[in-house]
Formats: sequence, C-alpha cells, structure tokens
Amino acid sequence: MRERTQHNGLQINRRLFDNRFFKKKKREMTSTALCSDMHPALTEYVIKLLQKNRIHTVYDFAKTEDDRLMRVSNLSYEEISFVKKELTSRFSGNCIQVVEYFRYLEDLVEPLKTGIRGLDLLLEGGLLPGHVMEIFGDSSSGKTQICVTMAANIARNHKFDVFYVDTKCDFFARRIHKILELNKCSVQEIQETMGRIKVERILSPESLIKTMEDLLIRVDDLKNFKVLIIDSLPPLWYQYQNTKSRCYPLGMLTRLIGLLRKLATENLISIVLVNLKITAYDSFSTGGGGSRRAMANQRNSNEYPALGRFWETAPTTRILMSKIESNSSGPERLLAIWKCSFLKCGDRQMVTNYRSWRGLVL
Repeated sequence: MRERTQHNGLQINRRLFDNRFFKKKKREMTSTALCSDMHPALTEYVIKLLQKNRIHTVYDFAKTEDDRLMRVSNLSYEEISFVKKELTSRFSGNCIQVVEYFRYLEDLVEPLKTGIRGLDLLLEGGLLPGHVMEIFGDSSSGKTQICVTMAANIARNHKFDVFYVDTKCDFFARRIHKILELNKCSVQEIQETMGRIKVERILSPESLIKTMEDLLIRVDDLKNFKVLIIDSLPPLWYQYQNTKSRCYPLGMLTRLIGLLRKLATENLISIVLVNLKITAYDSFSTGGGGSRRAMANQRNSNEYPALGRFWETAPTTRILMSKIESNSSGPERLLAIWKCSFLKCGDRQMVTNYRSWRGLVL
C-alpha cells in the first residue's frame, strides 16, 4: 500500500510540480529585470549593452548562449559563468532530498475513502487524488446509486465539496437525504452535507466541456473541492450516433479527457465517470474490429465500455459493475478491476445494500 501510494504520487505530482513550481520560478525570472545590485560584473554600462541587444531580464540572460553574451557585453567567459551561476541559484528552485520528496507526496495523495466498504477494499484505500476513474456496466446495474452514495459519504465524512454532473435527469435530493437518514445523521448534519454537493444538470457535450473549462478557471478559489462525478457520458455522445461525421464527437471526447486530466493532475481532484457496457459479437471481427475481439479474448470476456476504442485508454482506472448472475434481482453487485496501471486486473469485490438498492450501499 505504501509503495503504491508513493509510486502514484510521483506519477501525479511530477506534472503538478512542473506546472506549479517551475512555472512560478520561470515567472519570477522573466519578470525580474537585470540590475547592477545582482552581481559586481553587471555594471550599469554592461546592463545598457545587454538591453540594446534585447536582454532585459534574468531569464533572458540565463537562456542566452555564452558566446553571444561575450560579444555584446565584453565580459569574459569566466565572468559570464559566475553571473549565470549566481542568478540561477538565486532565482531557481532549491534541490531537495528524494526521501523528503517522497514523504511529501505520500501525505499529499492519501486515498480518499468513499465509505463503500467493497469499493474501498478494491481500490486499496479509496479514490486516488489526481486520477480519473470510470465505472461502467449494464443499464440499471446500480452505477448511479453507487455514485450518489459516494457523494453523500465523502461530503459527510470528509467535509469536502463534491461537484456532481447529472446528464440523465435522475439525480434527486431525496436519495441523498434517504442515505443520510439511514446513517442516522441529525437534521443539521443532513443540511450541511447536502449543501456540500453541487449538482449541475447538463444535456449536451458542448455544455459539459464549457462547464469543465469554467471549473478549471474557478478551481483555485474552490479550496474545499476534491471530487468530481459525471453521471454519465453516453447520453451526451449518443446524440451524435447517426451523424455523418465522426470527427466532431471524437474531437469533443479528446477535448473532454484533456480537460479532466488537467483538472485532476494539477489540482489533485478525484474524478469518477459513469459509462455503459456494450457486448462484442462475431461481427466485431469485421470492419476493423478484430483487434477489439482479440482484446476481449485476452480478458476471457466480450464486454467493453461504450464510446469507442479511443475512450478505452482514457481513464486511469476502469471498474466493471455487474449483477450477480444467480441473484440478478437481489441487492448484490460485483465490482471488478477491468483496467488499471497500479492494481491487479480481475480483482473483485462485492457491494451489498442490506435494505434496498435505492437506499444504502455498503
């Protein structure tokens, strides 16, 4: 568990570290003008010579080749090397021990428990910040209920804000209220928890992309925002099922996953997507679908997520949710790792609702 958290923390925060830390340092270098107080070799005369050649800031000086600096400033190679070394150490980042960095990452990417015992066991702790997870399965298999329960538990137990995107118009506040009542929450706690769940009803892919763009702009001001749930994607993209051009819906999918990855990795947001399961038939072997059929045979399965082959690699983790064959009308549902880079594919856990499937998921 410890190794997995550190490994994935490094994977997440390399990009986070680059985007936030190095961009900040670069802004400092590009905005800091050269002056004579920075180094004895940078006299007023030398600075005027540099400015005549469009070398105004610390960043301009650091990126310019030594040969050119020698020609325009009349400084020696040794003096230029000393000045660059001084400016770089002063305006760039400091070196840190790898062990200290790993400890920092381990604290930063602590898995977020969903409050659903089977799902937390399957994910070895819960939702990993900075990752995009997808739950897919048959219609009416309980995907929405597990998302609603997840949102209620996180908002209640962790006091985090949850942004819930509803594309099917089937999100009802009374479902959240019922889950909290079954957990014996007080009236005040129910009100506070429901206030942390922000619901947005979206009916088109364009609106979803626009909402994600707006969320990226506002995310720095949303300090308590940690989880994004989109339930679900197929109702939006199936609107273009009979369109003549496939480029437009595919382009929107590309734009969406780019925005989601940026939102997740740069801000350590846990993202949960909902998708449908489709079944492969013999016809998949023709018309360019042979590779998908071969993939199914490798998994000993003929089940795929919807939205095409491009989307198969989009989420970091994909979980298949299915009904128990021996008791398809009962409360038990099976969760299985379908795709993941740090968990074993094929691992399974059962989630059970002891009262009613529209109530509490355990």
